[in-house]
Parts: sequence; C-alpha cells; structure tokens
Amino acid sequence: METITNIGIGLLRVMPIVLLFYAPALPGMALLRERGGGYRVKAGLWFAIGFGTIVATQLLMTGPSVLQAAQTVGISLFYIAVALALAAFTVYRLSD
Repeated sequence: METITNIGIGLLRVMPIVLLFYAPALPGMALLRERGGGYRVKAGLWFAIGFGTIVATQLLMTGPSVLQAAQTVGISLFYIAVALALAAFTVYRLSD
C-alpha cells in the first residue's frame, strides 16, 4: 500500500510541469492536425518558442552545473513527450 501511495505522490509532483508544457503543445498540435501541412512551420514555432522558453527558464533556475543542466534537459524531454501525447489525444478527441 505504501508503494502505491509513493507512486501517486510522485505523479502528483510532476503534473504541474507536464501541464506547463501542455500549454504550448495544445495549440501546436491543433495547428498540425486541423490546418494541414502548410501550417507546419507555425506549429514548429509554437513548439520551439514555447518549449524553449520553459526549458531555458528551468536551466536558469538550476544553476551553473553541467550535470544539473543535462538532467534538467533530459527530464524536460520526457515531460515534453508526455505533454505532446496528451495534446495529440485531446486534439484527436475534439476533432471527432
């Protein structure tokens, strides 16, 4: 029972960061799905500027250590993947 509680607490700790990455992921995925191929550049800019700003802010807060910066970027890539999956599912469900 303690293990299940620890897993739940761990998931609740990462949800604010995933939701932060969800904000630029949703409009970008909507542009990719609904508008077609001509809007890929615009969607790419949403992703690059949105995710880049969030990761840059996280890197500024972690400090000058290269190890911490690499860890922050690695974890952020995982969070970005989760946010993109959630946004893709949301856009897919809304388009039906």
